[in-house]
Amino acid sequence: MRKIAICALAALSLGACVSYQPVPNARPLNAQHIEAIGPTSVVIAENNTGVMKSWFRQDSSAAAASQGLIGVLVGAAMDGIMNYAPSRRARRAADELAEVMPAQTLTDSMVRHFSAQIATGEPGAGVTVSDVRTVQKLTSPGVTDDALEVATSYLLSEDATTLQVSATLTYQNAAMPYVTPYTFEGEPPAGELTGPLYRNSLTYSSRQLPVPALTPELRERLIASIEDNHRDEAGALPAEGSDAFKSMTRELAEARDDRLTKAEIAIFLAREWTRDDGALLRAEIDNAHAFIAKYAVLDMNRTAIPSLTGVDELVETLPDGRTVRRGGPGITAGSYVSLPGEVSDFVTYGNAAAIAEVNETRARNIQEAARAAARSAR
Repeated sequence: MRKIAICALAALSLGACVSYQPVPNARPLNAQHIEAIGPTSVVIAENNTGVMKSWFRQDSSAAAASQGLIGVLVGAAMDGIMNYAPSRRARRAADELAEVMPAQTLTDSMVRHFSAQIATGEPGAGVTVSDVRTVQKLTSPGVTDDALEVATSYLLSEDATTLQVSATLTYQNAAMPYVTPYTFEGEPPAGELTGPLYRNSLTYSSRQLPVPALTPELRERLIASIEDNHRDEAGALPAEGSDAFKSMTRELAEARDDRLTKAEIAIFLAREWTRDDGALLRAEIDNAHAFIAKYAVLDMNRTAIPSLTGVDELVETLPDGRTVRRGGPGITAGSYVSLPGEVSDFVTYGNAAAIAEVNETRARNIQEAARAAARSAR
């Protein structure tokens, strides 16, 4: 096992160094575990965020801090102007996605696909699905014992060309504590002494939507969309001199150049996902859920221990060219990724994600109801 030495500046001044020995995030079961677990429940974590829209949030606080209090204040003002329009547009896109794909629909779809994996009762089949139920993590945050717990997230890329669906799988059993399969120089790291018996992650990337070519007509549509995004409920544009006006002016100046930024591309592509009652969105999510349900069961019956120095493994190639790979090198070794056959450009997911207002409200109501129930039970 390769050892990495991480030395903080404070530790260096004392001549000390912390030893860190990394291991992959994936934790496979061994043959004895598989036989002991057999048919098991699958618990789907209810989705609370829906399909989120990623965007790039600019933050100048670090640079502004070197200029003192005035620099911090100026930086905060500039950040507000630069982030006003992107955050508002991302929120609007998330709201529109939630209209065609409510969070509850995502949960129901995931339940349906795992239910299709329920075993027929054949003996010696290893880990199989016996039943499927849901759990609300806002009110039951702990890991469910003796069940495969599945949590999912859905994120539209910064330019809205690609939908990414990610799933985290966890199986914990108090009767079968985790014992690391790795050997270490000295004491094992704390993370390898506790935690779930099994875990892994699966990621599905949709096919990429083509980026539109910039034409004079498209530029005019872009300008109109930017102005529309800044109008208030009465349809009025922001007052001159306001932060909203400065933000709009900055966006319009960028829109009049000869290239499309990722944020500008998203203006045109975000609504392709909601067209025809979200037909494209529904199809990609259905494919993602089928991939997750299938490979969750397959992986729980796989005993290969991932290695930091391994190589990617091509597991499956579908007729349309889509591939499923099991990660090799690095801490993501052992995780599964489903990618489209044709990828036209590098996809980014920004550093912030907008959640639809309806989903934020729903999550807040769930938490408030739980607190009210707790108070009345005292």
